Amino acid sequence: MIALLVPSVADLAGWAGVAFAVLVFVGLGRGLTRGTAAPEIALVVGWGVACLALTAWGVALPLSLRDPAIALAMLGVAGLLMPGVGLGAAEWRMLGRVLVLSLPLLAVMASARPSQPDTFLNLLPNAAYLYDHGMFPAVGRPDAHSFLPGAPYNLQLADLIAGLVTPQFPAVALIGFNVALQLAAGLLLARLVAASEEGTATPGWGATAFGLLLATALNPGFVPRYHLSSYSEPSVMVVVAVAGYLALRRERMSACMLAATLAALVEIKQDSVALAFGIVVAAAIRPAEAGETRRAAAMRAVLAAIPAAALYLGWSWYVHSRFANPDVELTWMPLAQWQWGMLPMVFRQIAGIMGEKIVFFGPLVAVLATFLVRVRRDAGIASPGQRAGLVLATVTLVYNAALLASYVGHFGGQMAADAHSFFRYNTHLALLLMVALILMLREPAQARLASLPPRWRRSLPVLAVVVFLVCPIAFVHFLRFDLETPQRRAWDLEKHLAAAIGPNDRIALILPGDGGSLFPVLDGLLRMTPPRRPGVVLDDVPTLRPDVFAALDGDRWALISCTPADMAGVPAGEAALFAHDAAGWYLVDRWPYPPPDKGHWSRVIALPPLCLSG
Repeated sequence: MIALLVPSVADLAGWAGVAFAVLVFVGLGRGLTRGTAAPEIALVVGWGVACLALTAWGVALPLSLRDPAIALAMLGVAGLLMPGVGLGAAEWRMLGRVLVLSLPLLAVMASARPSQPDTFLNLLPNAAYLYDHGMFPAVGRPDAHSFLPGAPYNLQLADLIAGLVTPQFPAVALIGFNVALQLAAGLLLARLVAASEEGTATPGWGATAFGLLLATALNPGFVPRYHLSSYSEPSVMVVVAVAGYLALRRERMSACMLAATLAALVEIKQDSVALAFGIVVAAAIRPAEAGETRRAAAMRAVLAAIPAAALYLGWSWYVHSRFANPDVELTWMPLAQWQWGMLPMVFRQIAGIMGEKIVFFGPLVAVLATFLVRVRRDAGIASPGQRAGLVLATVTLVYNAALLASYVGHFGGQMAADAHSFFRYNTHLALLLMVALILMLREPAQARLASLPPRWRRSLPVLAVVVFLVCPIAFVHFLRFDLETPQRRAWDLEKHLAAAIGPNDRIALILPGDGGSLFPVLDGLLRMTPPRRPGVVLDDVPTLRPDVFAALDGDRWALISCTPADMAGVPAGEAALFAHDAAGWYLVDRWPYPPPDKGHWSRVIALPPLCLSG
C-alpha cells in the first residue's frame, strides 16, 4: 500500500505544472482587478480570462494555442510580480498557511492516477489533444480518440497551461487543478467564517482549517470519486460558489470579476450553461440597494453575462461549423421526440435519490425552506444570509429545470427513467450551499461561540487544524478511489502491454464480459500515461469465443484479460498476451493478478474481464 502512495517523477512534474498554472491564473486575475481580488477569487477570474483568450484564438485561427498560452503565462507571472498588483506579504502567508495545512492531503493525492471510464472517454483525450497538437480538434485534423471531441474545453485549457512547463503530457494535471480549486474554495469559506471577506483581516490557522474542512470533509456534496478525480464536477462546484458569492457583492470591480468567473463556468461542461444562466438571473433579480434602481442592477447582471455568452456562442459556432458529425458533443433530440411521458417516472426516481442521498439533499432543502419562510415572515431579502439564499434558490430552480428538460429531451430510455446522475449533477450546488449556510448561520454561531468558556474557544481552532491534518491519512482508502482492486488490475494490464508493444502497433483487447467499461480505461492509459503509446490501434473484442484468434484480422498483438479454464497452456484466471507472426499466434507472456483487497469496489469497471466476482 505504501508503495502505491509514492509519486513518480511524472506525477511530481504534473503537480508542478498545476502549481505553475494556478500562479499564472492568480497573476492574471490580480492584473485584471488591479490587485483587488483575493487570491482564491483571482484564481478563478484569471482562469476565465485565459479561457476567453485561448478559445477565441483557437476558434478564429488555425494556429497553435501554445503561443497565446505562453503569452498569457508571461502576463500572469508579471501580474504576480508587479508592485501594487501582485500578492502582498500577508496574502503569501495566507497561501502558505493553506499549503501547510494541506500537506497531508497533497501527500495522499500526489500519486493519484486518472481513473473511471468518463475520464478516458473524453476528459483526458481532449486535454492530451491540446498538448499534442496545440489546437482544438476538427475535421481534417488528427483523430482526437475522444468520445466527445466537441465538448467544452475550459478545464482542458488549464491542463494546457500546466503542460507548458512539463516534459511530457501531465496526465495528473486535471486531478491536481481540481484539488487546487477546492483548496481555494476552502479559503473563501474561511474568509466567510471569519467575516473577513472584505479584506480587512485574514483568517487564522483555525478558521482556515475549518474553511478547508467545509469545502471537503464537511461538505455534504463531497464525493472523493468525483471531486478528487479528473471529472469536471469539482471545478463546476467551485466556480458556481465563487460566482454566487460575487453575485452578492455590489462593487463595480465585483461585476468585472463576475463576468470573468461566468466565462470560466460556462464552458467547463455542457450543463454549465444552465448554472451560469441561473447565476445571472439571481444577480438580475436581487434587491436594489440605496441609490440604485432595479433596472440598473439587472443591467449590470446582463453586462456581466456578455463575455460568457460570447464564449458559449463562439464555441457552439466552432463545433457546428468544423465537425461533420453533430454527435461530437451531447445533442438534444428533436422537440417532437421529447419523452414527456417519462416525467412521472423521472420524478419518482428523483424522490428516491433525494431520500437515499439525504445527507446532501436534507441540508439543501432545509436552507431553501428557511429562506422562503424568512422571506414570508420578514417580507425582505436584506441580510447577507437571505441574499445568499436567493442566489441558491434561483440557481437550484433554474438548474434542476434544465436537468428535467435533459431527461426528456436528451437522455434516452432507461437513463431518463433512472434520472441519470441526478445526485452527481446536483453536487455542483454543494459549495454554493455552504456559502449560504455560513452567511445564514454566522451571526448566531458567533454569538454562541462568544458564550463558550475561554478554554473551549481556544481549543476549537486547534481541533479544526488537527482534524484537517489527520483526515487524509485516516481516510486514505476513501479518498483514493483509484486504489481499488479493479483500477489496480487495469493498470497492471496496461503496464505489461505497454512494455511489449510498439508505438504504432495494432492490438486486439479481448475483454470477456466487459460491456465497454474496461476498454476505454486501457485505451486511455496506453495513450496518455507514461510510457505513452498515442499511435496504437486498438480493437475491442468483448467476447472470448473458441475461434477468437481466427476472427482477428490485422492485429499484431492480442491481450486476453481473463483466461478461461479450457485454454491450452494457460492457467485459468490470469492475463495473457499473444503475438502474431507468419506461423500464427503464440503466447508471449502470462501473469497472475495481485490478490484482491477486501474493500468495497465501485462498479464503474466491469468485474468479469478482470477475473473478479461480486
